[in-house]
Amino acid sequence: MVKITVERVRRMFPVVNRLVYFNNAGTGPLPSTTVKAMQGFLRQSAENGCVPYAEAEQVVEETRVLAGRVMRGKPDEIAFVKNTTSGIIIAIGSIPWEPEDNLIMMKDGFPANTYPYHLLLPEIEKRFVTATELSQGPETVFRLVDKKTKAVALDWVHFLSGTRFDVQEIGRFCQRHRIFFILDAIQGLGVINEDFSQIGADFVVAGGGKWLLSPQGVGLLYVNLKHLPRLKPYNLGWLSAHWVDFNDCFTPRPLKKNARRFEEGTKNYVGIYGLRASLKLLLDFGLQEIEERVLSLAGMLLSELSGAGFEVLTPRERNKRAGIVTCRHPERDMVEVQRKMEQSGYCCAVRQNWLRISPHFYNTEDEIARFIKQLRGITG
Repeated sequence: MVKITVERVRRMFPVVNRLVYFNNAGTGPLPSTTVKAMQGFLRQSAENGCVPYAEAEQVVEETRVLAGRVMRGKPDEIAFVKNTTSGIIIAIGSIPWEPEDNLIMMKDGFPANTYPYHLLLPEIEKRFVTATELSQGPETVFRLVDKKTKAVALDWVHFLSGTRFDVQEIGRFCQRHRIFFILDAIQGLGVINEDFSQIGADFVVAGGGKWLLSPQGVGLLYVNLKHLPRLKPYNLGWLSAHWVDFNDCFTPRPLKKNARRFEEGTKNYVGIYGLRASLKLLLDFGLQEIEERVLSLAGMLLSELSGAGFEVLTPRERNKRAGIVTCRHPERDMVEVQRKMEQSGYCCAVRQNWLRISPHFYNTEDEIARFIKQLRGITG
């Protein structure tokens, strides 16, 4: 098979013809192959009335296999969800909480990984760790644990600083102490080539609309099936059961014995068709090659920004970061800076008055250089 080059990949991303797009941590652009796959599903639905169930489910299972390859999990451990929040809600509802339990969570995590715990578990004690504390090592989590700690919920990569945390040691600790471990992986999955089967997390969730370069409204939930018997029945519906056909709708059906049980009803097929194409592109280019390329582009940004007088929040060490680079100028309003960059054709984001820049593997070193030149011109 001929190796996919960056030049060939860029031809699959129409956005590069209009913008220097460095906002993959916000919303990843869709490759043309993904758009084509979704259009195929929609066209068949329009022309034939529907896509046959067996045909659509075949695509679902092919996508599940690809997702397993990306996450290094077995297909039976993968469920499709709407977004990161929906996966976290499934985790919360599946854990058998007791009144005296406590939860360790991030104080400054992204709201998708904080709001559900506050809103759904108001009676459960919360113990907090900040991103700065967590970056100092997993011991900052361990010292919050006691005999009543039921779960630990963390971001893998922090949405603001871009810090990548040492979650493997935390996962092993949680396994030893029978503590549930919930990981929001949305800012790392699709960038860092991680083996989630070895992390020790019970739930790993990521929406597809960022680094996975997939449609919004579809995401992945990895469930450690070793602990399935410990989980409460939750998010179950008629498609959580095993059906052979729909001719006999009244005979009771057994519950699925894998992560598919969390897919309670009709799936987002058009989104899954798109997700399949995006996952295939990532795998064809090479997960390790993507990681090395993104870390290299981010490293180039880090060096250039420091030389341009910016304060940089993101760690310089390669093993402590992913694709996000966050900075600010001490004498400029970053909201205004971002607005002017966007007017000039450079797309990035502002979070907490920090400029967040997030290149992906289809971006180039030349785009980095042009971005920095434009940024210097605006802030100089």
